[in-house]
Amino acid sequence: MKKKLYSYITACLLTIMACLFYPSQSQALSGNEASYFYWLQSGKPSYQSTSYGSWTSHKGSIVGPGTMKKGYSTKSTFSITGSAGIPVKTVEVGLESGFTKETTLSTSVSRSIPKGKTGIFQTRYQYKTYKVKMVQWVSIDGRKSKTGKTKYVTVKKRTDVQGRIILK
Repeated sequence: MKKKLYSYITACLLTIMACLFYPSQSQALSGNEASYFYWLQSGKPSYQSTSYGSWTSHKGSIVGPGTMKKGYSTKSTFSITGSAGIPVKTVEVGLESGFTKETTLSTSVSRSIPKGKTGIFQTRYQYKTYKVKMVQWVSIDGRKSKTGKTKYVTVKKRTDVQGRIILK
């Protein structure tokens, strides 16, 4: 008799615990769960323009006569120059990985330095500016859908590095 009572009490406790800690599907989607908005890139970025940074001198000049050979490598980067009211970090997260993928940019130059002249190695970056369409999404109870809002952001991407050797 005691065994049946213990079994019954144990079954009741397990049932109560299951209801408390493992809600049914209707309880799991009660509408009280967190909902949030986010932005994702839509389509391919639209190329706008190309610009260049200023020339920057590097260490290691050579006094002629002789030949100066220099190489330089850096990584591609991007920056959000116009976020249309969307937080910059939100835009960065919403951009497609193919657009934000980091690549290595390199340049190498060689020049003959005449007697009495000094060769100075310089580099500058090339940037391409793109207009990117961002679409707002909402996640409610795990279901994702578009809100219908779109904004265009401006992204400036470092796409090349150029090198030169100047004479002084």
